[in-house]
Amino acid sequence: MTIEAYITLAIIAISMFCYIKENIPVDLVAIGVMVSLVTTGVIDADKAISGFANQATLAVAAMFILSQALIKSNLIDLLVPLMQNLLGKGYPKSIFSMAFMVSGISAFINNTPVVATFIPVVNRTTKKLKRSPSRYLIPLSYLAIFGGCCTLIGTSTNLLVSGMASDRGFEDFNMFTLAPIGLCLFTVGLLYLMFAGRYFLPDQGSKDLMEEQEETKRFLAEVRLKKKPEEEEMDLNNLFQDKDITIKTHKRDNETEDKPDQSKKLKENDSLLIEGSLKEMNKLIKDDYFSLTEDFEDKEFPDEETRMLEIILLQNSDLIGQKLEEVDFLNRYNANVIGIRQRGEKQLSDLKEVKLQAGDILVLLTNENGYQLLQESQEKRNSPFISVSEQVVSDINPKKLYISISVILSVILLATFNILPLVISAFGGIVILNSLGIISMQEAYRAIDWKVIFLLAGSLSLGEAMTSSGLSQNISEMLISTTSEFQSRMLLVAVFYVFTSLLTETMSNNASAALMVPIAFSVSSGLDTNILPFLVTIAIAGSASFMTPIGYQTNTMVFSAGKYKFTDFTKVGAPLHLLFVILASILIPYFYPF
Repeated sequence: MTIEAYITLAIIAISMFCYIKENIPVDLVAIGVMVSLVTTGVIDADKAISGFANQATLAVAAMFILSQALIKSNLIDLLVPLMQNLLGKGYPKSIFSMAFMVSGISAFINNTPVVATFIPVVNRTTKKLKRSPSRYLIPLSYLAIFGGCCTLIGTSTNLLVSGMASDRGFEDFNMFTLAPIGLCLFTVGLLYLMFAGRYFLPDQGSKDLMEEQEETKRFLAEVRLKKKPEEEEMDLNNLFQDKDITIKTHKRDNETEDKPDQSKKLKENDSLLIEGSLKEMNKLIKDDYFSLTEDFEDKEFPDEETRMLEIILLQNSDLIGQKLEEVDFLNRYNANVIGIRQRGEKQLSDLKEVKLQAGDILVLLTNENGYQLLQESQEKRNSPFISVSEQVVSDINPKKLYISISVILSVILLATFNILPLVISAFGGIVILNSLGIISMQEAYRAIDWKVIFLLAGSLSLGEAMTSSGLSQNISEMLISTTSEFQSRMLLVAVFYVFTSLLTETMSNNASAALMVPIAFSVSSGLDTNILPFLVTIAIAGSASFMTPIGYQTNTMVFSAGKYKFTDFTKVGAPLHLLFVILASILIPYFYPF
């Protein structure tokens, strides 16, 4: 290999490490990749930033805006009552009914807002039906992924693969190229979730319902002793006697003690991190001895004035990466963060120092005014979070809804029949929607997930480096020599599918696809075969992430909302992944001959 190939390989390894560790934002990693490739002389600056002008990148940005226009017109809210009726059926029928709604929408709208909108619907409906939401939230994410595998605009991964192929002179990737294999996988995946996957999902239904409801009301709070009780000395055991409250930590001055001894004597201004129900918390705060450590210390907490909400942070939230004390929920929303759940686990340390991540669930305590501020933020449709405990449904605007649907259908038809390139028809749709007052340019800019845009651009520059340095050719020669003795097209598909999917499960789906496309072109050239089967394999495998909660952002969202364990995704997703590998290996060579 050349020195440039070794440098590119090193940059790939470092970027993969950063993607997996998640300590550095993915968009910053992508920018670092571009800078590193130029400073090391692997590619020049023009090639490094050419990804920003790539049709795939621009098409993804345009589709974010079109999706936002459709969501703003409340199409999904129109379907919410229907979803509630569908979940009232038996489990297989519920999943079957939910599939056509969620997958159908996700085929043409970015699936992140779709899943974010339906999470509180599923939570609320299952609670009414006395069922566990964990039985439905993983299927919700998977069904959204199934839908995205059926069209060119279903996921950003599909658009990225198409854009990279177009840069290399391949123009046969159209709107419904993926439909034959996508629909087959959708059918099999749906049957799996209806009849087999249900047995791998965690079942909380065996718990007593009252016990389960009481557990969901328990949260963390930090309280301070305002004044000593009348007794000269009071220990934790006496003070919290007959109260359903657990003491997590005791703080005095700058010292913190985990799980303190119940005989611990308390002093004024001591702080405690406690866990209990809202009812118990309110009683404790109103007994004149304790107050919340921040912001609400002088406020009474009558039940009719106090509201507790759970919100989930979305992928494009500007709160991601900030500490709780930097966000200042009090000034923004007149609300106090009293608890947090990250990656399915409650934080038991100083809440102020917690760094927020996409998919985190925050428990907020607020009054009526703060509640209204939080709801108004969500109604703007560009909120950094969405409520998972309750949802306000806005009025449907039929005119805006019909216009938005008509424009998006026109965009799809123009691209499908090759009348206009997708990126041009999409931007044309944006011009029309803006001219008719459906969406403003300010809303359009906010609708774009810029992390995805930078990630796409960085991934494209990495793909360019793999080609120009000869690294993709080196890898393809190794693959060809390994698989040539078998002379099996199905084996080639299986190898590409497994490699791409394993990368997707541990790092960004777009980055994994960008790494595999140059290799696919080199292998196709070396074997003198059609490139389309390889591109379809990479697009499908790059989107179909089932085995981990970090492989795809909708998985991350339901991971927190459903209080899943990391292994829950492996139990449900591993058999589905194996099933998709087998089917793809058989059907892709059939639908897309080499």
